[in-house]
Amino acid sequence: MSEVGDLLAGRYRLRRHLGSGAMGSVWLADDERLQRQVAVKELHDPGTGGNQAAADEARQRAMREGRIAARLHHPNAVAVHDVAEHAGAPLLVMEYFPATGLSDTLAAHGPLSPSTAAHLGSQVADALAAAHAAGIVHRDIKPANVLLAPDGTAKLVDFGIAHARGDLTVTQTGLVAGTPAYLAPEVARGQDPSPASDVFSLGSLLYAAVQGMPPFGDTAGNQIALLQRVAAGTMPVPDRAGPLTPVLSAMLAAEPGQRPDVRQVR
Repeated sequence: MSEVGDLLAGRYRLRRHLGSGAMGSVWLADDERLQRQVAVKELHDPGTGGNQAAADEARQRAMREGRIAARLHHPNAVAVHDVAEHAGAPLLVMEYFPATGLSDTLAAHGPLSPSTAAHLGSQVADALAAAHAAGIVHRDIKPANVLLAPDGTAKLVDFGIAHARGDLTVTQTGLVAGTPAYLAPEVARGQDPSPASDVFSLGSLLYAAVQGMPPFGDTAGNQIALLQRVAAGTMPVPDRAGPLTPVLSAMLAAEPGQRPDVRQVR
């Protein structure tokens, strides 16, 4: 793993570690060529044990994330500036947006009010509408992938497992395409994700934001049992959503065809 002060790809000087996810670590860095701050996502070593095919797949996945995210130009989606390589590993260079992950906000301060959740949700829905118009399905809408600034601005991040029309499909054996607690029922049953499944996942995120827990329960337990609950599509009616309740009910409809599209959601 890189360290503070390292210069990556000949231009990105690492200043501070911002966090880690399933695919990589994110750093605050200075772009010494353009004299601006950026966020650099450094792909984790996939632990392939010298398996060149697996290493190539990991590189393809990162390059694919960059291509997909670069299609989006929206104020509520984190912009991608560059895809580079350092020591044979890909780097995703993004807009630096000084904000806190919604997951951290909920953990620190508890559930949101319905009005605050609605304001956040409308911004994410707007970004998703732009993504869907560009042929992109995000496939991993969850609190950790929404950044929330102190002024209430929300931005959607991490298109690492997104699917775009016309783009190379990169698969990984055993990979679940999404986070189980926020999957749509049809995806948990093995169907391909769609714009309607993004709507369901956004509904699950908003449900968790007001209730303090995703609609199908805590993610810390048995993942197989969780997937079975998701596939069944049954959940408790939210009792803290107030005027947001009918919106959540529509977004969390078990059948994809019964859900509104993201523009209607917004």
